[in-house]
Amino acid sequence: INVPLEIKRSCHSDLWTAIRKQLLVKYARDPGAFGFGIYLVLWFGHDSCCKPTALESWIPVDAGELESGLTKQLPEQEKSRISVCVIDVAKPDT
Repeated sequence: INVPLEIKRSCHSDLWTAIRKQLLVKYARDPGAFGFGIYLVLWFGHDSCCKPTALESWIPVDAGELESGLTKQLPEQEKSRISVCVIDVAKPDT
């Protein structure tokens, strides 16, 4: 079995479309993947070097909210096959 993995930073311009336009269309369709895949996003917080990409005018406040928002973007039939995982790699407050 193949498990395709699509990785994006939270500031990537394709953050909100990569599940549909890349993972589902290009990689999860592989016969060895059986429609399964993982969408991994690295959350950099609101760092000036990598501010979160907005969905329309909505900007997630943390990694959990981003993960929720991305999961909602999945078509219902894909929610059991595609895992969305957001890892918080933001610098801790000092």
